[in-house]
Amino acid sequence: MNHALVLACGNSLRGDDGLAVASARFLHAGFCDPRTEILASQQWTPELAEPISRADLVIFLDASVSLPPGSIRLQSIAPVVSRRGSLTHSVTPAVLLGLAKQLYERVPESAYLLTVGGESFEQPERLSHSVLRAIPAVLTQIKALLSGVSLPLAEFQSPSV
Repeated sequence: MNHALVLACGNSLRGDDGLAVASARFLHAGFCDPRTEILASQQWTPELAEPISRADLVIFLDASVSLPPGSIRLQSIAPVVSRRGSLTHSVTPAVLLGLAKQLYERVPESAYLLTVGGESFEQPERLSHSVLRAIPAVLTQIKALLSGVSLPLAEFQSPSV
């Protein structure tokens, strides 16, 4: 079996920014294969390059302020080699893949960024209704990626409940 890694980024104290952390809890609760490595943190850091280098598939999961609330975007991502000193403020998934390539000479065969549009990033410890409704679609997307199902790389609206 290929080694899969899900990297959830978000802060559950900032409303919809906690989407990835909440989704990671579902994944940990048995929604995916127990051998899938799931890491949740408030931000992506250079230290993640090492587990990324060991993975065959990596899925980055995050909330977005630029997407309509509840909409989901799945993008394939490729490594970007970062210039020195540029890792101090913002580490993107593409930069982490590039760092894995630079430091460990290996990147996953497949890498995706799955983002969900947030509605409110101010409500402490509570997800908006649009983001809550998107979680089943997010989990379905992740499960499909983990099972090797080919998905269209696009943006779509989550089903209304």
